[in-house]
Amino acid sequence: MSVPPSGSEDNGRDEHPSFVNLIVLAFVLLLTLLAYWAFSALEHSPRFQRCLDTGQRNCVNIVSP
Repeated sequence: MSVPPSGSEDNGRDEHPSFVNLIVLAFVLLLTLLAYWAFSALEHSPRFQRCLDTGQRNCVNIVSP
């Protein structure tokens, strides 16, 4: 029954939470971008549908470089 030195356990634990926090931050950022895209698509959809319902043909804005 040997007890490992107390300093050997702490060396691996210091870097692990930083890595996990970075992964969580990336996941939250991805969810935020996905939510922004979804809400902007939902906002644009009724305008596009109203444009089509009025019989217009130029409902899609095409940006040329």
